[in-house]
Amino acid sequence: MNRRKPYNKGHWQLARERFHIADYAPPVPDAGALPIGSLIPDVFKGMKLDAHAQVARIAAAWPEIVGPQLAGNTRPAHLENKLLAVYVSHPAWIMELRGAMTAEILGRLQARFGKNEIKNVRFAIDPEPPARR
Repeated sequence: MNRRKPYNKGHWQLARERFHIADYAPPVPDAGALPIGSLIPDVFKGMKLDAHAQVARIAAAWPEIVGPQLAGNTRPAHLENKLLAVYVSHPAWIMELRGAMTAEILGRLQARFGKNEIKNVRFAIDPEPPARR
């Protein structure tokens, strides 16, 4: 029985064999190259994940903030540049919510999530209204 000690190959040697690389030595590291991990925050920032997460938190609290009747006819859509877009189920709701109601909803949102997070609210017709029961 042949009981040889296993040969501990380096990472480069394993990569050479696995990917059929002809070079005997690994490539010289590029001094100007950035680690991939340093690019991740910028990628996430471009995806606006913080804004999506904030809208999810607002949506979870929405019935408590606006009450059951409004919650059944409105929904937070997206947050961009501290402007919260809210979808409404019917154009009449836009008229109903203008003025004092907008200010009241904004005040409740700011009290709950902070004045620096949401500066204004805008209403629009819901492009995907919920199905009628």
